[in-house]
Amino acid sequence: MAKIRFLPAGKTIKVRAGQTVIHAAKANRVVIPQRCGGHASCLMCKVIVEEGRLGPPTALEQRIMSEDDLNRGVRLACQAKTTDQDCTLRIPENKLKSVVQAALERQRAEEDDLW
Repeated sequence: MAKIRFLPAGKTIKVRAGQTVIHAAKANRVVIPQRCGGHASCLMCKVIVEEGRLGPPTALEQRIMSEDDLNRGVRLACQAKTTDQDCTLRIPENKLKSVVQAALERQRAEEDDLW
């Protein structure tokens, strides 16, 4: 069994070769956003391969993803399949989540200044 490490959470899971990344993640309570149910139509489940490798891009990935993205290691978790090699994947942070987090941190800092 191989291992996949998800960043930024740092969670590592064991996977069987041939599973889609989204299926393996879901089974181990790692959240990768998606809306289309694994049909590669929403493009929300992009992950970035930082170390190791996944299976080759599917025909669907090759058709809808740019060659530049694929060359940089950007893959669709609903299509990319695990191999018998360990890898590290980065789940890009949701932009809305990061804006809300920054606002909350500013609010906490302002409240700390009042005390």
